[in-house]
Amino acid sequence: MLQDFTTDRELAAKALRLPMSNVGAYGSPYLSVASLMRRWQPSDNRREVVLITDGIDRAHRGRNALTNPDVDTAAAVAQRTGTIVHAIYFPGVGHWSGHFWESISGQNGLSKLTDITGGQAFYLGVQRPVTIVPYLEQLQRILDNQYLLTVAAKPGKKSGLQYLSVNTEVAGVDLATPDAVWVPGSK
Repeated sequence: MLQDFTTDRELAAKALRLPMSNVGAYGSPYLSVASLMRRWQPSDNRREVVLITDGIDRAHRGRNALTNPDVDTAAAVAQRTGTIVHAIYFPGVGHWSGHFWESISGQNGLSKLTDITGGQAFYLGVQRPVTIVPYLEQLQRILDNQYLLTVAAKPGKKSGLQYLSVNTEVAGVDLATPDAVWVPGSK
């Protein structure tokens, strides 16, 4: 990130840039979103990210997205910052974007990240969608139907993730929750 969050559109526009290489954060949508989340100041407000990408981690091409350390890093940062990540699969350009197995791996990485954080991944095969409007409409329904759940976790000696399972006895209810919550250590 070259610019902190701002409401000044001109300042934000000056900081926008295209990826410069196929390695590092530029080559990994997961490291890029982790970098974004790390820059946020602590807050009790709800935080959600909509990641529009092909999910291909060009820094780790050929690696199984389900064991990709960049996906795990982004998930851990999201859990630590209390961020829900949603993803819209949209193919990029270049050789690797048209590669079927890389595209599937990208979708697997996006699904893993969104599942862990309680978000939703949107895609329909590996082709470019005609429009993302239906995804945005579904995302708006998700955002309109969220509820705050308070977890009374017992702090350990060290800060860390505490895994949880959320269920309901109400039939026909679909719950999307993070796999874990970040609990600061006791002082």
